[in-house]
Amino acid sequence: MNIKMISLLSTLVLVTTACGPKQEDATNPPQHVTVTPASAAAALAEEVKQAKEAETDNTVDLVNSYWKLIELNNSKTTVSDNQREPHIVLDAENRVSGSDGCNRMMGSYTLDGNKLTLGQLAGTKMACMDGMEQSAAFNEALTKVATYSLKGDQLDLQDNSGQVIARFKSVALP
Repeated sequence: MNIKMISLLSTLVLVTTACGPKQEDATNPPQHVTVTPASAAAALAEEVKQAKEAETDNTVDLVNSYWKLIELNNSKTTVSDNQREPHIVLDAENRVSGSDGCNRMMGSYTLDGNKLTLGQLAGTKMACMDGMEQSAAFNEALTKVATYSLKGDQLDLQDNSGQVIARFKSVALP
């Protein structure tokens, strides 16, 4: 039996015993509280629901996570031999860094609810044998980011129309 279920059952026992008859004395006059089976069951059902939601919400934090690019403009991405995988990391100081698969990049970002704005990104300017088209498309997509959404270990970046322009997966730092 898991700890959350034990906690819920303990709470139910405390509620039912606290609402039972008490010994009367001069400093503690009797108080009458009515707990119906229906209200106790409803309270327990709500606690069980909240516990299940907490267990299934495994969403990764947006900030301080390594986000590997897995889709760009509805196409799967590739990683060329001897090159870094395209990725971004947003840190707590509103700085973004990463790689477009060919060049390293860095810049700033701002968050306001689900709105994400990436500032102008600076980067190295190396010529790569493979992957230059994907690299250019990734950099172009990053200039169009307006909002984001997180679900589990997946991050979607959307443009102003709500179209997903880049999809990432959170992975352990390489």
